[in-house]
Amino acid sequence: MEIRVGNVMTAEVIAFNPDDKISHVIEIFRKEEISGAPVVEKGQIVGIISQADIIKLDTPVELPEVEIDPLNPLAIFDLFSFWKTVKKIPEELKRRHELLLSGCVRDVMSKKPVTISPDASISEAAKIMRKNDFNRLPVVDREGKLMGIIARQDVIGVLASRTEKRTE
Repeated sequence: MEIRVGNVMTAEVIAFNPDDKISHVIEIFRKEEISGAPVVEKGQIVGIISQADIIKLDTPVELPEVEIDPLNPLAIFDLFSFWKTVKKIPEELKRRHELLLSGCVRDVMSKKPVTISPDASISEAAKIMRKNDFNRLPVVDREGKLMGIIARQDVIGVLASRTEKRTE
């Protein structure tokens, strides 16, 4: 018999509001030792905030690659495009720094959350997590209200219990 998401999900979920400060999220992630959480507004899940979303704010801006062919008279346009991009880097670094210090969850959260029903199977949850490289899935009812969360750890726990039963 297939185990359902609702049987192993964590019902007590730490969630954030889109207007919460990123600094608050960082503090909660560290204190609670979690790597991500749903974002809820008016009872509905509207996004996911993760450590990866926050870390992106503190990573270097990558320079675009450019190959200039000195024999191509139109190469100047490639160089001009490269220069336009490079000129924007200080603005982008400033924007990221300001978000890290005083930005809100809505500024960095993933806005199209993938969710799962409590009636779905653990196998379905594992498939979605693997396909999308997610660490967690919010569990929602038919109206989209947050009921819980299922993490990779929960799926691994089910797999471990199956393995233990087979070896007994």
